[in-house]
Amino acid sequence: MAEVTANSISFLTVALIFIPLTEPAVTAFGSLKPSNPTFVREWRNVTLKWNYTIDGSIGQAQLLNSTDDSAIAAKFGDGDLSIGPNYQERLRADISNTLAQLTILTVQRSDSGRYKFILTSTKVVTISHEVELTVQCK
Repeated sequence: MAEVTANSISFLTVALIFIPLTEPAVTAFGSLKPSNPTFVREWRNVTLKWNYTIDGSIGQAQLLNSTDDSAIAAKFGDGDLSIGPNYQERLRADISNTLAQLTILTVQRSDSGRYKFILTSTKVVTISHEVELTVQCK
């Protein structure tokens, strides 16, 4: 049987003090989210950005036009981002493991409305944020 000595107890004490405990992973938004409401002048470009941490990886992520309930872009797992056919001409989107971006090129008054980002992790935790975009006439 192993003998417990003062040296082994000291080593254990030092190891417990100096080995950092890891925080549990959390799926949550970071400090970067679009202001709500977001204002933009007509005919300019606007980019909405969300940063986040994920417990696990992306299960599903979507950028939505909440005003008419249409999907702008979607990503499933590690797959490619797909952009809806009605949005391919003037919208650009990107979704990574830490950041989602939606850029509307040459904003028009008809772009005013609500936009939403929804992320579900592989651990089945969902976060979402909605923003009202207000287009101001020149």
